[in-house]
Order: sequence, then structure tokens, then C-alpha cells
Amino acid sequence: MSAARLFTDEHAELLLALLRLDTVSPLESDAPGRLPEAQQAYAAFAARRTGAAQLLLAPAPPEALRRDGVPLSVLRQAERMGEQAFLAAQPNLLLRIGRERPREETIAFNFHMDTVADGGQEIGFDGVRFYGRGSADMKGAGVALLAGIEAALAEDPELAERCSVLVQSVCGEEGGAMGVCGTRELAELGHVGALNVFAEPSGGVWFDRSTTSMTARVEMFGEDATDDAPQAGHNATLLLGQVGAALLRGLAEPARELGGKVCLAGLHTGGMHNKVYGTGTLLLNIAYPSAFAGEKLRLLTERCARDALLRFADEWADVPEARRTAREATRLCRLSWVKSGLPVLDNRHPAWERLLSGLGWERNPDDRPERAFTCDAMWMMAKGCYTVVYGPGSLEGNGAHTARESMELAELERYAGQIKELLLAFARTARRKRQLERTGSA
Repeated sequence: MSAARLFTDEHAELLLALLRLDTVSPLESDAPGRLPEAQQAYAAFAARRTGAAQLLLAPAPPEALRRDGVPLSVLRQAERMGEQAFLAAQPNLLLRIGRERPREETIAFNFHMDTVADGGQEIGFDGVRFYGRGSADMKGAGVALLAGIEAALAEDPELAERCSVLVQSVCGEEGGAMGVCGTRELAELGHVGALNVFAEPSGGVWFDRSTTSMTARVEMFGEDATDDAPQAGHNATLLLGQVGAALLRGLAEPARELGGKVCLAGLHTGGMHNKVYGTGTLLLNIAYPSAFAGEKLRLLTERCARDALLRFADEWADVPEARRTAREATRLCRLSWVKSGLPVLDNRHPAWERLLSGLGWERNPDDRPERAFTCDAMWMMAKGCYTVVYGPGSLEGNGAHTARESMELAELERYAGQIKELLLAFARTARRKRQLERTGSA
């Protein structure tokens, strides 16, 4: 006789309901979505099935937008929408199972329900796999997390008497928001456990070290021209394209040597065929594994951009159609940082690592740093705590952020089982610690 499923039909119905709610980040949609409604639905289900108490369902205060490290894109979108509307569209949800306990007896789980733009992706479940934006990143894991907690409570009804379980469903993970109004806010309020698990599609391993990204923007401010007189204008397509190629060539290898990654991202000048565009924007995203590496790559980026402009002036000075652009290249372009100076995830804890390994979880080896990726976990490092990233599926294999995003039911079932076993082990550890403390005090 087969064992009963942990991820039940009711969990599947919740996941489908959440997938149908548009929770696209305002940074990608320019409009408020239905994240508040999704958070409420999740909280209500958790209360019914696990007895979870709702500690918080509210956005970050306006002061969160004025702290160091807030990406420029966040500030600009808040200005466009109005701070109050921008923040109100993105509440954080905090649940607790069990009473409030000391940090050493608290375990915290973190996931997000905001998504990237869906591109009209179809939502559904074929009996094997869930489809739709958020199925892999990260609504699916969020529901599986509840299934695992529910199963642990069913097996050990006294679990909530031995430890405290925090569940954080945060805003502002996607769209380059970097968690500044979500996880950062909850961490600074002290909602941190001795062990903190961030649900992300981690590719079958947990990682306790990861990169953080910074984004450079190269803008060009020139004059347009008609195709009948291309020499009369400044050619942003030509100049920014060449600057982008030079940046990738100059940064890719140094970034790899430092354990980072470079992504030559958006380039926009215009869409017409009969015009020379004098203005445009180039974006470059750089992931770095340490503050030292980040600062080194930031300075190298600025130097490579200056050098690229000087080379362009030399290489294109003799081409009539580009002569004006070459002559004024250094004056026309400006590099600014959309985001930079953010912390990285980098922590170890032998005791918690032994517990996770004993459950069959595999730590990402130190010689495979490229498998880790940037996420909100960077905000939740504290003395004596251990923060890891671990979740079902993988970014690439499950098509996160693409039209093929999906998640297998079997993966969610497996993750629910792993969460169950983790909670049971954590509760046993908390009980042993209290027993030792009582014995020692006696």
C-alpha cells in the first residue's frame, strides 16, 4: 500500500489559485498586481491547515526606500507610482507556528510570490506538472512548504511546543528589487531563526554562499538624424553596441577568476529602420561573491567603459557616417550604477551542516560556486545563525522566467517530505538543547 501523499489535492488547488493571481512585480509591470490577495489566500490556508498565526501582513514603511543600497530602479518606480501605492501593492506576510521562542529554538522559511512578467503563459496542471509563472519560482515551493509543515505536525503534534516555525512570504524578490522592501525589512525587525531556509530552485543542492549582483547603466545623450543624412546625428546603436562588446570582453574573464559572472543585458536605442538614434541605454549585470570582488569589478567596469569610448573615437574617426559620434563619444555617454554595494551570502555552521547532511541534503561544493545565484538570503545572516538556499527544481531545468516555466508534482511532494523531516529533526535538536540546559543548571 503506497504512503499517503503530503502534497494533496487541496494543496494543488491552492497552488493553481495562486498561479491564477497576477503577482508580477511592479518593477516589471508598471502597475500594482494582486500580491495582497495572494498573501491573504496563503495565510488563510496556512491557518486552517497548520494553525499558523499571522504576525504581519503589511508593506515596508517609506523609510525602507531611503536606506543605503536601494536600487535606482526601485526608487524610480516608487516615484512613478507614488510611494504609498508602490509599497501598498507589495505587502510582506509573516506567519508563526508555535509560540514565540528564543532564536536558537526558531527555524525560519522564506519564499516569494512576486514574479517576473508572465508573457501570457498558460496556467494549468496535467496531473504530472504544474504550468504557469510562479510554478517553479516560487509559488510551488511555498505551497509545498506548507504541506511539509502540516505533515510534520501530524507526525509530531507536540512539535509546536518544542520550537517556533516562521514562514515568510516576501515581496520585492523579482524585478531587480533585491529584497530591500521584503526580506531586508523582516530581517531588520529580528524575524530570524537559528536556521533559515530560503526556498529557491537550487538544483538539488543547498548553498550557503552566493553572489550578489550590481547593475551598470550606460546612457547616451546625442542627437537623432534621418537615414538620408546619417552623418548629421550621433549613432547610439553603433556606439553603445561597441561599448557593450568591449565591456563583456574586458570583464568576463576577470569576473570568472573572482568567482563572479557578467551578463550583457538590455540595449535599447529605437525600432525604426530609417533613423539614426542619438539616445539609448545599455545595461550590464555583474554578479560578485564578496565585497572585495564587487568593488574590484566596479572599478574595472568604469575603466573598461572609459577605454571603450576612447577606442571608439580612434577606430571610427575616418568613417563619415560615424565621424561625429566618434569625435564626441566621451562627452555623449555616462555610466551610472542602478544598484551596487549590496551584501553577499557567505556563512558556515558545522552543527547545522551536519544536521542537513544527515537528512540526505547535499551542500553545493566550494569548487562549484557558479551553481549558486543571487537571492534575498544575503539579508539574513546573523551571528550564531545559519542561512541556506534550498528548494525544488532548478532555474534552468524548470524554465524559471521563461515561457516554459513549470514544476513537477513529484518534485513538490519530495520537497514537502524534506521539509517535514527537517522540522522533526530541528524539534529534536531544540528539545535536546533545553534538556542539556536544565541538566547543567541543576
